[in-house]
Amino acid sequence: MPRARKKSAPKLEAGAPAKSRSSARAKAGTAKAPARKRAGAAAGRSGNKGTATSASDAPRRTRSAATREEIIQATITCFVQIGYARTTTTEIAKVAGYTRGAVQHYFPTTEHVLKASVNYLTKSWLDSYMTAAREAPPGVDFIDYAVDTLWRFVNDRLFVAWQELVSASRTDKTLRRIILPAATKFERLRRDMAGSNFPDFAHVGRDKFDRNRDTLRFVLEGITSTILTYEREERVAAQLDWLKEWFHSSWQHELSTNQVDRRGSV
Repeated sequence: MPRARKKSAPKLEAGAPAKSRSSARAKAGTAKAPARKRAGAAAGRSGNKGTATSASDAPRRTRSAATREEIIQATITCFVQIGYARTTTTEIAKVAGYTRGAVQHYFPTTEHVLKASVNYLTKSWLDSYMTAAREAPPGVDFIDYAVDTLWRFVNDRLFVAWQELVSASRTDKTLRRIILPAATKFERLRRDMAGSNFPDFAHVGRDKFDRNRDTLRFVLEGITSTILTYEREERVAAQLDWLKEWFHSSWQHELSTNQVDRRGSV
């Protein structure tokens, strides 16, 4: 008998599945592309918005910082002109030219403005004093320059405000809590600054240097706190001259043996 033939399965067209898969991928790719564009566009808009916001905030931050400083300056003026006891947010607002509400926007309580003012005046005074001490003209006598410079700065408006606060803090517990840490930092920075401005003197005798520096400071600050009722200028000038002579005498050995140079730039 003739052998029966097995029916062969119908052949699939070779290109059909491939075409189907390719078409599906093409459709998927077409669908994804707009999504990526939309995401990119959204990201671009978001980034541009952030940059624009940051740029627009810069002038506002500058104005805010300027307003804060104006309020602090007005507070310091109040300390000098009417004293700590009479300095209120209402008085500060009047001097600064703002409403009381505007002052309280930046400094909600009197304690806030006190802290900011103390930090500002001590830092500003130290920065100015250090700059002046370092800018001594070439050939100047160090000792004479040190006496004259400190005398000028203990009469500065910022230092007058500081002395007003120190005096008032004796009986005001809230103020004293602010003044004590500020005074501790102020003292340390003044001592460090003196050593860096007059390194030769500090190096050859730190104990004597600190003692002489304290003498100068105590005398000059004491004079500014004293009521002199007659011949004030003459008496002050006599004290300044005496201090210069005394300090030259105190450092005579070091000066004569060239351990320190009394002239030159600081």
